[in-house]
Amino acid sequence: MEYRILGPVDLWRDERSMPVVGQKQRTLLAVLVLNANQVVSHDRLLAALWGSEIPPSGRKLLHNHLWSLRRLLTDASHLSGVPTGYSLHVPPSRSDLDIFTTETRAARTALAAGNAAQAANQLRLALELWRGPALAGTRDELQLVEGAALEEQRMAALNDRIEADLALGRHADLISELRRLIAEHPLQERLRGQLMLALHRSGRTAEALEEYRIGRHHLREEFGLEPGEELAKLHQAILTDSPADGEKADSAASHESAVSLRPSPVPRQLPADIARFTGRQESLEELDALLSDGPGVAPIVISAIGGAGGVGKTALATRWGHRVAHRFPDGQLYVNLHGYSPSEPVTGVQALHRLLRGLGVATDEIPHDGEERAALYRSLIADKRMLIVLDNAASPEQVRPLLPGSALCRVIITSRDSLRGLSVTHDVHTITLDVLAEEESRALLLALIGGKRFGNELKAVDELARLCGYLPLALRLAAAHLVSQPALLVNDFVTKLRQENRLTALDMREDPHIGVRATFELSYRSLDERERRTFRLLGLHPGPDISLEAIAALSGLPLNEVHEVTDTLVRAHLVHRVSDERLTMHDLVRIYARDHSSVDDTEDNCHSALSNMFNWYAHTVRSAMGYIDLDATLLRPTTPVPLGGSKEFSDYDSSLAWLEAERPNLIPLVSHAAVHGWPVVAWQLTHIVAYFFYLRDYVDDWIDTHKIALSAAQRIGDQHGEAMILITMGHAYMSTSQYPEFLDCQRQAVALSRATGDLSGEANALGYMGYGLIRTGRYAEAIEALQQARGMHGSLGNQGGEFSVLLDLAGAYLHIGRIVDSLECLHLCLPYWREQERIHDEAYTLLTLGEAHARLGDHQTAIESLQRMFQLSQKMSNLRLEVQALIGLGRTYRQQGLNAMALDHQQRALTKAREIPGHHLEGEALQGLADVYRAIEENQTALEYYKTALDIAPSAGGPYQQAYTHNGLALALCALGRADEAIYHWKQALQIFTEMGVPEADIVVEQLRHVME
Repeated sequence: MEYRILGPVDLWRDERSMPVVGQKQRTLLAVLVLNANQVVSHDRLLAALWGSEIPPSGRKLLHNHLWSLRRLLTDASHLSGVPTGYSLHVPPSRSDLDIFTTETRAARTALAAGNAAQAANQLRLALELWRGPALAGTRDELQLVEGAALEEQRMAALNDRIEADLALGRHADLISELRRLIAEHPLQERLRGQLMLALHRSGRTAEALEEYRIGRHHLREEFGLEPGEELAKLHQAILTDSPADGEKADSAASHESAVSLRPSPVPRQLPADIARFTGRQESLEELDALLSDGPGVAPIVISAIGGAGGVGKTALATRWGHRVAHRFPDGQLYVNLHGYSPSEPVTGVQALHRLLRGLGVATDEIPHDGEERAALYRSLIADKRMLIVLDNAASPEQVRPLLPGSALCRVIITSRDSLRGLSVTHDVHTITLDVLAEEESRALLLALIGGKRFGNELKAVDELARLCGYLPLALRLAAAHLVSQPALLVNDFVTKLRQENRLTALDMREDPHIGVRATFELSYRSLDERERRTFRLLGLHPGPDISLEAIAALSGLPLNEVHEVTDTLVRAHLVHRVSDERLTMHDLVRIYARDHSSVDDTEDNCHSALSNMFNWYAHTVRSAMGYIDLDATLLRPTTPVPLGGSKEFSDYDSSLAWLEAERPNLIPLVSHAAVHGWPVVAWQLTHIVAYFFYLRDYVDDWIDTHKIALSAAQRIGDQHGEAMILITMGHAYMSTSQYPEFLDCQRQAVALSRATGDLSGEANALGYMGYGLIRTGRYAEAIEALQQARGMHGSLGNQGGEFSVLLDLAGAYLHIGRIVDSLECLHLCLPYWREQERIHDEAYTLLTLGEAHARLGDHQTAIESLQRMFQLSQKMSNLRLEVQALIGLGRTYRQQGLNAMALDHQQRALTKAREIPGHHLEGEALQGLADVYRAIEENQTALEYYKTALDIAPSAGGPYQQAYTHNGLALALCALGRADEAIYHWKQALQIFTEMGVPEADIVVEQLRHVME
């Protein structure tokens, strides 16, 4: 259990939020957490809940709230009472306030000891705990007093974090943040002083002085005061250019000492720092860590920065080099090895020549022999503190001769190759750069082009960043196009990128060698023909990632060769590993691969490769679904078995895991197959996998694939396929409580099946129609349709279909009070499902059994059935079934008078139900909670839950739920003495129950008669 008060007050259990209902309960919890492990007096708690207007029954109400709160806790004993008050036991690190206090205390200790990097990191972690204003959702009085005190602690921690960042030299990065903070807190002189210091150290002294003038003017105008002594001293120091904390002086002294030791100038060979460098803070901090001179440092500290072309490896190395140049008073050496370049790579011997010249060795004194050059190079830099940047390396062999022997030197290597071989001979710290984050990409574009240029086009800026794939080179090229054309709107450029080939649109005609396409070409050229062909075919795969087995089907290569080829592509950063068995490709790289395929591969070869891959997917999905849904095996794909066969599975878990991994690919695969020549694959693949979407509640995927598949079947006039898709498509609408759409799909499927003489399809559609009629409360019609479907399945010898209909009949009989008939159906179904190992159908049978036995008053049998159902739902990871089991158990425990257990189960059900699409189960869980609160005579709380359930009833669907909620509202209102309002809701419930023909109508009539007498 975790307690959170630094933002909205709530509880977390098993990494999920537990709703704390009502302002008073949230206030009570907040006070106890603020005073964790201490006794809080009754008077203090009463004052927190009611201020000065404590009701006469305050003590009783307080105990009721404490009882409700205790029900939410993992261990109720943590909330204990003593004669004078109550105490909440909160273990260390179990409240966000405790973690915040501990982290800030440790950070301040680190800052005082001079460890600014550790302090900055700890303070960031502490500040990330804040999710908004502290104590949100509690009474205003508590927020005004205790919340304000917590906010002071947050601001102090924020000030300290900025202080640590300033000590680390992150001046430029802090300016925009400090401006925003000062706008929010204009009287915080410490913040204004930090901004002045950051501006001055970034070379913007005039702005720093102007910031002081603005602050001084504000204080004079508003309060007639002058700035404090510390701010005034800082202002004077900036005027005399002396605010640095000794760092510059120390660096200068080291520099003079170094110069005095040698006749040649200290080399400062780093390229110019890249303009408007953005992001990469984590990578910069990783590099900062390599500066440590503590025990255990390797003989040479080497960092290899890897990544795809255009991702910003050189920019990162250059930025970091300039940032820490003062730590290397003996100089910084730089050599571009041209490993991936239009020109020939620089050999190790050539690179040594350039490095020796940089060290001041005359050309005629440089040895001709490579080993002698390396020896002289190592001798000259021995015992020197130098930074050596080896940019754009092609291979470990190119780099090894250039590595120094001095432990004082630091080496930074950039390469598109992973340089794995170098790790065999040296201790290498590897940083692999990915594309920028979305917010970093936006910031880079705004910095390069200027924020004023965008006006109301900020959404277009985000779309531009997405179309550039967040690749720094592409972002800079896009910015260059916009800067060179001041009249060009961002929206218009985005449209151009959408409509045209993005690589071509981003190219600079006057300088084609710096384009994204040219950058990728350098990596592509390093591959052999087998690797190039596989790379080109990977660009044809429509999904976001691909498994090695799918690559084998696509390429026709044996799996062992696929491993070899993809290893090379990964090392070249043309593809990236998602896991050991799956790869992904950057969007722009994919376009580049497709462009090459359109030139280098014939149309027939591409079509053949994709056909084999689509066939592989169709047969492999069917193989996996055979362990998930036995009905999936009834439809065998009519496409040929792929070359090399399909993937085989051994059990439920491995099948489900594979389907989960492939889930992001299914919509793109179905869409591509439907549009580009494989419509039969599109609808068959969709129909086979539908039950997986149902099982895992992936409703959006379910509906999207079915819309595409339905269009494909209709386009080729395949009425059988159309009917099959309509049946499973309807279930997607059912899961989101769209009952009219569900029934319409089944009616269309019945008509199409009859038109094609498909008796099996007609029986399935009729059975599903019956289920939909149950959910809409039309029980007589449902029973008629289900009995008709049962007879058709029986004539076809389809036992699975017949028992599915029996299960739905059991539910219909239960609703109209025919409990014995319901049990008869269920006892026929249960052994069949177990024999067939259809655990999902077994779970639903147990759910209905539990409800039937509960209605008969056999609560023990009901609980046993529901607990078994809960276990099966967890085994299947089916959240929908899990929620239904929890609701059923909660209802049964309440009927037994076990209200604490009932409340716990219904609260868990509500939390989980809110993770599921649609509101049907959320409505049931709300009703269940309200019923429990009514049972413990907390009718006001019950009323709140019933009202919430009634609010969502229109979108939850099902008239039974609406009538049930009206009845619950009436009972709660009646208990609160509001009989007139209760009568209104009873009349609403009676009308619906009567139309449905259910026994509950008689119960409501009796309740109305009693209250109106």
